[in-house]
Amino acid sequence: MLKKKTFQNAVLAILKAKPGMGSVQLRKALIIADALHNTLHGTGITGARYIKDKFGPVPDDEAFNLLTKMDVPLHMVEILEEPVGHVTQNSYYALVQPDYPRFTRSQISILTYAAETAYKYGASRLSDMTHDNAYNNTPMGEEIPLSQVCRMSISGYDTEPFTEQDKEDVRDFLKSEEAQVYSFV
Repeated sequence: MLKKKTFQNAVLAILKAKPGMGSVQLRKALIIADALHNTLHGTGITGARYIKDKFGPVPDDEAFNLLTKMDVPLHMVEILEEPVGHVTQNSYYALVQPDYPRFTRSQISILTYAAETAYKYGASRLSDMTHDNAYNNTPMGEEIPLSQVCRMSISGYDTEPFTEQDKEDVRDFLKSEEAQVYSFV
């Protein structure tokens, strides 16, 4: 179930981390954050559902409508048409501060990581990245399970999927003071 205030504050936190993000980048940052948090903690941050659309996973109608209302009438974000290369994009800017105390330190790290990841790739590269097995195995217009979007693995090693104890160890590390030293990857 969509947590409206949390969703709005997640959007604001993403836009504060990377102002000027395009609409595709913002939508992809939201699913990256929710899927990564789901992998680590068993639930997404925002409660949004993501639907298979011809352009990739998109927030469902309820979340999408809430996102569009953040511009007018709520005046929480501003959307400017800006040139990017040979095209123009709708660039999103947060007009108000997110309610950071609403989030755990781990959630803020995940939102920041998702913003940075989505920002560094263009819309077409992000679309390529999100048209994966989870996308391909979901019927058009149906919900894409967050558990299928992001899975833990260690690159370069032939390993079994993470056990519940492995996930708990990662969660404990993210809560530790030591985790503040490392960037979240």
